[in-house]
Amino acid sequence: MPDSPNKKNPLLKNNRFTHLLPADVEVWKKFLDSPANIYTNFDYDVRVGDGRDPGPGFTEEIRRLGVLLSQRRIDAIGHHPTHIAIIEITRVAGFKALGQLTAYPLLYTMKYKPDLPLKSILVSQEVQTDALVAFHREGIAVLTFNP
Repeated sequence: MPDSPNKKNPLLKNNRFTHLLPADVEVWKKFLDSPANIYTNFDYDVRVGDGRDPGPGFTEEIRRLGVLLSQRRIDAIGHHPTHIAIIEITRVAGFKALGQLTAYPLLYTMKYKPDLPLKSILVSQEVQTDALVAFHREGIAVLTFNP
């Protein structure tokens, strides 16, 4: 990937993975280059859940956009011949990521009705120690990469 302005200003959005924070992109790129990446392709920023309608006081277009903007978004969906991976990507993971990886498979199943089993995967640089035991207890794969 060619150099981008993000190297000079890390607050600018990246061009390749527009849904990820710049620090998260570095962790994700490490995963993509690792043997743990067994996936044939990925979908990014996958919308699940109902979203929230701002109400009848707004135009139909504003209401539609309100629902779209408030839907939950899965960072990445990994496709493999034997399963579908729900992937949360974050530099430092804690209970927020745990909740996402617990709820997203349910929301994904409700919307897309997959034929293959789902697997929750955390891709991060660091996991808060008090949350790590909960990830393991929930059967969520934890993959850590240092950029």
